[in-house]
Amino acid sequence: MEINDIITAISIKLNQTFGDGYSNYIDDVPQGFRTPAFLILFLDLEVVPQIGKRWKVTTLFNVQYFPSGGRADASNHVLKVQQALKKITLLNGAVMLGTRANSEIVDGNAHNFIHFNFFLQEIEAKTFMGSLRHYANGNEVATVGEE
Repeated sequence: MEINDIITAISIKLNQTFGDGYSNYIDDVPQGFRTPAFLILFLDLEVVPQIGKRWKVTTLFNVQYFPSGGRADASNHVLKVQQALKKITLLNGAVMLGTRANSEIVDGNAHNFIHFNFFLQEIEAKTFMGSLRHYANGNEVATVGEE
């Protein structure tokens, strides 16, 4: 899994919830962009070792909303964005839950801070037996696997 997988899922969910009348930007807004719009920013990654060669990965995103109707419009979208992002679906079908969401209005724009957590596990490469030959009374009876 990559951070871009989560960003794509957030963008798709925002589009499903709010429709095509809103633009979604990632990392930066271009000169002359039009409101209403969302800006999806990846802020932080925390990796905590777990038992069994696993790691808990916590990501933090800031989903900013640039309103067309001023501070009141931004305030109305705060809860809507949090509700929309409480569950997202990655392109591979995996579901992620948004956790520890909080919001604030800064300079008339809504900032929605949401964590998405997942686990990684190291899988060791295993060497399997190439073939097995079975002999009975000095004669080969069966061969299993590659030769």
